Amino acid sequence: MRSLNFSSDNLAVQWQYVKRNLGQLGVLYKFEDFEFQARGIVQKLVQDCVNEEFALQIQAQRYEHAPERLDQRQGTYKRSLITTFGTSEVNIPRLRYGNVKVHYSLFKKYQRRQKKFDQMVLLSMLLGHSVRKQRKFFRAFIGDAVSHTTANRMLRNLESDLQQYRSKPITDNYKYLLLDGLWVKVFDGRLKEMVILFVLGITLDNKKEIVGFKLAKGETEEEITSLLNDLYRRGLEGKHLKLVASDGAKGIRAGINMVYPYARWQLCYVHKLRNLRVHIRFKTENCRSMMREASNIYDAGNRTQAIDRFTRFCQRWETLEPYAIKCFKDRFFDTLNYYEFGEDKNLISSTNHIERDLEEVRRRIKIQGYFKSVRNANLWIYGIISQFRQEEQPEVMPRHMIFFRNPKYESVQLS
Repeated sequence: MRSLNFSSDNLAVQWQYVKRNLGQLGVLYKFEDFEFQARGIVQKLVQDCVNEEFALQIQAQRYEHAPERLDQRQGTYKRSLITTFGTSEVNIPRLRYGNVKVHYSLFKKYQRRQKKFDQMVLLSMLLGHSVRKQRKFFRAFIGDAVSHTTANRMLRNLESDLQQYRSKPITDNYKYLLLDGLWVKVFDGRLKEMVILFVLGITLDNKKEIVGFKLAKGETEEEITSLLNDLYRRGLEGKHLKLVASDGAKGIRAGINMVYPYARWQLCYVHKLRNLRVHIRFKTENCRSMMREASNIYDAGNRTQAIDRFTRFCQRWETLEPYAIKCFKDRFFDTLNYYEFGEDKNLISSTNHIERDLEEVRRRIKIQGYFKSVRNANLWIYGIISQFRQEEQPEVMPRHMIFFRNPKYESVQLS
């Protein structure tokens, strides 16, 4: 008898012989075989559920002579149902007399796609995939896809959710608000630039959430006041609000004073540094050194130390870069208000927390180029924001469904 060598050097060769023998015996399958069998099982499960529910509603099984029968079968017709396991061809029983309106729990009337499949298509679009790419992906992965028109129709289904999002009450438990805007191109009769104003709230237990957004013509006082008034009307009265952070736009500052006059205002120091870089005249000689020293101001341990560093910085560079220093001095002390809030100062020293979300929004809508209408822009932004919430709080879906059939006989209690 030939001895088998299972040493580490020969183990891979012996495993190839084992796989070949198991394959010949029909024990070992390829992954493609498993996928094919899984799709067959799903299709059989759907077909069994359809037959079972049909029998329950006409109160008779197939070929059963029951006196309580409400109707009779008259053949079947084929119906395709796209699911996340692929396309299933289901035989739907017909009624002879139409005495019963048959309803199925797996799908609604005229439904051709599983709701989860529609959600996956919409998710692929919100993640930044073009319609062409998502069609190519689902056709390769599942074997079917949806058209461009159907994909846009799915997006329009978010309109009711958007209205609910904009009208639901807001719990007044926010201690900080961060405001910022994202400029996009929208076709509203003509192609023009509009800004999407975002408000990020930080709760008393340091949870972050975008509490509101608005597509506006600009960062004007009227637009900011309108957005903040809407939040106030829905319940964000600012009873616990301590500070509002934003960039240096005059309209944003005026709108904050109008709605929340008693909250402190924090001018984002990152925007302040960006503004300094823009106004440096001799960038080759001075930019690197000035930006390093200016950033060091906001690394100070307390407000007094930051002011000392600011004073030395201005004395050193005022003669070399007078205009840049003049702009840097303007409202500089508004960038230091975060020092008064102890452990929370890293949350409110800048608008970086909201800009991370804006950068993700910008990346996902980049594929669009421009929005075809104001309505389309609002739906896209809401879809992306709702996806943020789902990522933070994933929805728990049931792993299985159980169908109960009415018992044919009544139970008997034994004495």
